[in-house]
Amino acid sequence: MSSPAATVLVVDDHPVVRRGLAAMLGLEDWVSRVVEAGSVREGAGAAERVDVAVVDLGLPDDDGVELVRRLRHNPGCPVLVLTMTRDEGVVRACLAAGAGGYVLKDSPPDAVIRAVRTVLDGGLVLGPEVAGAALPTARPARLPAPLDRLSPADVRLLTLLAEGRTNPRIATELGVAEKTVRNRVSSLLGVLGVEDRVQAALLAREKGLTGPDRASG
Repeated sequence: MSSPAATVLVVDDHPVVRRGLAAMLGLEDWVSRVVEAGSVREGAGAAERVDVAVVDLGLPDDDGVELVRRLRHNPGCPVLVLTMTRDEGVVRACLAAGAGGYVLKDSPPDAVIRAVRTVLDGGLVLGPEVAGAALPTARPARLPAPLDRLSPADVRLLTLLAEGRTNPRIATELGVAEKTVRNRVSSLLGVLGVEDRVQAALLAREKGLTGPDRASG
C-alpha cells in the first residue's frame, strides 16, 4: 500500500474478541498500531490518536451508536461497526450516525480486514446479511432527483462509490489518474449536496442506483 500506515482503534467489551481482532490487524502492512478500548468512554478518549475505528454496539457504559456519532463528528474518524446485531433499525441508526460500514462478527476474518481498510479509505461496506435489510434493491427506470442532474459518466462514478470502491480502484476501472478521480468526486459531492463520499454512496443506494448485493469492500 502506498498510503501511510494507520492507527486502528478496536472497541469491544469482550477481551478475547478485542485482542483477537487487534492481533489480526497488527499483521497488516498498512496498520502501524492498534489501540484497544472496552467501553464508550475509553473509545472516545482514544479517538484523537487513531485513523479508523472498529466498534461493537454492546458496550457496558453507553450505546455503541452514540460512540459512532462521537467518533464521526469529533474528530471525524471513519467507523466500521462490527457486531452480532442484524436488526434493521440498528443498521439504519448506525449509518445515520455516520458509520462507513456495518458487518457481522461471524464474517470471515479476511472480509473483516478488507472492510476496515475500505472504511479507512472512505468507502462504504455493508455485510451481505444486513445490506438487504438496510437499503432497497430495486433500481428505478428513471433516476430520481438529485441523481437526474448527473451525466452518464458521473452516474458511473457514483455507482462505483456506492459499491464501496476506493479512489485507486475507481481510477483503475475508469482508466484515469487517481487525482482525476479525487477531483471528480469533489465535484460530484457538490452536485449532490452531500458532505462526503459515504453520504453520496448512501444517497445513491437509497435512491436505488445500486443494490445491496453489490456492497462489498
